[in-house]
Amino acid sequence: MGKASQRARKQPQVGGFARRPSHRLPAVAGGVAIALLVALDVSAAVSRPPITQRSSGKTFHLAKGESATLRLSNRWHWSTPRVSTDAVELVPVEYFVDPGFREWTIEARARGRATIRSLGKPSCSSCSLEARRFYVTIVVGTG
Repeated sequence: MGKASQRARKQPQVGGFARRPSHRLPAVAGGVAIALLVALDVSAAVSRPPITQRSSGKTFHLAKGESATLRLSNRWHWSTPRVSTDAVELVPVEYFVDPGFREWTIEARARGRATIRSLGKPSCSSCSLEARRFYVTIVVGTG
């Protein structure tokens, strides 16, 4: 048996033709992966979980220029959250379809401390649940 026929046997067969191993595939896959990471903005992939009514009473730290997400469940009628200082700004997030919560982006604007407050009343009219007070403290430092 000649060397050419031995090589043909060792190579995988695809559709009756010998397939040559490709050394370009890892380079192409690596390039695609890098392009996807750039397109998806890597910082968004490592974002923190949203602040919810379960977080009430807690303190969160943000660097100036960073942001966080505040979500309050529609199971309660929440007053519009108020911020105590200019250290942070709340920007409402609007959805075309109701996701079951109201959402704001908390943008850290200046060094300092801010408290975000809201009052929630139960959505049910016949239940005996009491109003809930929500507050979190955001400490904005230098990055």
